[in-house]
Amino acid sequence: MTRLLTLAVGLLVTACASATVPEPTTTTSATTTTSTITRPAETTTTAPPASPTLPFVGSAIYEPPAPGSEPSPVSLTIDGISVSNAPVRDVGVLESGEMEIPGAAEVGWYRFGPSPGQPGSAVLAAHIAFDGRDGVFRRLAGASIGARVEVMYSDGSTRAFEVVELAQYSKEELPTSEIFSKSGDPRLLLITCGGDFNPSLRSYTDNIVAYAIPIPD
Repeated sequence: MTRLLTLAVGLLVTACASATVPEPTTTTSATTTTSTITRPAETTTTAPPASPTLPFVGSAIYEPPAPGSEPSPVSLTIDGISVSNAPVRDVGVLESGEMEIPGAAEVGWYRFGPSPGQPGSAVLAAHIAFDGRDGVFRRLAGASIGARVEVMYSDGSTRAFEVVELAQYSKEELPTSEIFSKSGDPRLLLITCGGDFNPSLRSYTDNIVAYAIPIPD
């Protein structure tokens, strides 16, 4: 977490660029997938294509949810990595086909997927660093298994999740069909960049994905 992901160097610069000195390469114990991803061309912003290209999260197959069917996430807290009430805003797909990613201080919720806690995989993406500043997910790779994640919604309610897996994927091998699934048990996926930093491209080689599941009420 923004493989959240990717295809073109220009996309990577948009999502993962940083004017700060990057932290050392992140390594996790999670298994890396080896799937190959084909990303079709995109065309629109207001009515996103069936398979948008995401800056650092690959491509997804989806159907837009019914407007207002579920409350949307508005803030995020993750224990242990200095994320406290980080603002979350819904994002879509730009005319270029890229997923819109907020600035360093915000988290983007992919609004064409489920809201956190609904069936399928809800995707929240944020920068590791952007425009010379640490991003909200700067320390996501250091999240602990079992860490508590709290999401506040637009209707004032909150829901708790627990991190159950932390994975690191090369950008070419991100399992997008799994990450952007709209069916199955509810999961919350937190995504940013990771791995080695390429100064010439001003981007990272990998993506970090934290998988979380709802904590029963």
